[in-house]
Amino acid sequence: MAALLKDQINADLVRRLAAQLQHHHDPFAVDAFVRSITAELEGLELKDRINVIADTIAEYLPSDYPTALAIVVRVAEDDVEPWAAWSLCSFVERHGTGAPEESLAAMPTLTKRWSCEFAVRPFLDQHLTLTLAHVRRWADDENEAVRRLASEGSRPLLPWGPKVPALSADPRIGIEILTTLRHDPSETVRRSVANHLNDVTKSHPELVVDVLQRWIDETDPVDAKLVRHALRTLVKQGHTGALELLGFTTDPQISVTLFSCSPARIGLGSPITLTAAIDSTSATEQHLVVDFVIHHVNASGATSPKVFKWANQRLAPRATVELTKRRKIQPASTRTYHAGVHRVELQIAGRCFATTQFELTLP
Repeated sequence: MAALLKDQINADLVRRLAAQLQHHHDPFAVDAFVRSITAELEGLELKDRINVIADTIAEYLPSDYPTALAIVVRVAEDDVEPWAAWSLCSFVERHGTGAPEESLAAMPTLTKRWSCEFAVRPFLDQHLTLTLAHVRRWADDENEAVRRLASEGSRPLLPWGPKVPALSADPRIGIEILTTLRHDPSETVRRSVANHLNDVTKSHPELVVDVLQRWIDETDPVDAKLVRHALRTLVKQGHTGALELLGFTTDPQISVTLFSCSPARIGLGSPITLTAAIDSTSATEQHLVVDFVIHHVNASGATSPKVFKWANQRLAPRATVELTKRRKIQPASTRTYHAGVHRVELQIAGRCFATTQFELTLP
């Protein structure tokens, strides 16, 4: 069995971090620090372990926050390992909002070791104007990790990140930052821009389509991969504006003559194979977004749908295409499978055109 991520946060890591803290602050009580943390780690999940280390750092460093922060920054400037660096970011997140200017000034150094995307959230919530001034500067930084922080940290729906009401209420705050980053030379930064825009599509889909249309129409058009990734949720929903922007057919003229799933009954860890035959009833070529939707059985016996990508398919006039898709039904960190009949839909341009099913059995 693969090791759990939380197990990376262990006594050995704590002791190595303690040695680095002592290197920059000689009175640091290494042994007491390590004992205090390791006594609490057992039974805690990943983020809770990080927070325990962050809070214990605050306990064992000088009580004057700017002094403690300077030590933390010097440790980050060393070759501190990533898991330990996360706890340094968490120290600022949990203990630094009373000194926002000093904390925000430290984040470009910290984020080069571990992203400060979580750490910046309470500052955006409590010190919005000041924090945005820093974020705008980060968007022009020479380091791609700092530029990514500008986009990722200001996402309205940052996974694992606390909500920032101002960002949800007015997504234009974030889009202003993204405009600076839309042609970033780093693929990592551009992907963050796309993920940020995808967040915004959940509440303001038309705004995102309009912004991307402007960026496409510029003399220097935005990267097509960024546009596709930003619109992925809207495409799965069959949003007309998103489909049109990407050149897909919004009203498919087709007939589905076959949609099947085999085998009809499987155990967990086995694959299913979907087969679809699609006939064009149009006199012109169509560019189809083909997805499939599995309605997963929940513990209560109800189902919840999940859309999966199948293909982007060009279909000639009056032509027929046969598609196959194999998917393994196996445990995942984001889903617990339950026995029962799982309905599967063939979705094209966001619309259901046919259904099939398979039965999942568990030991």
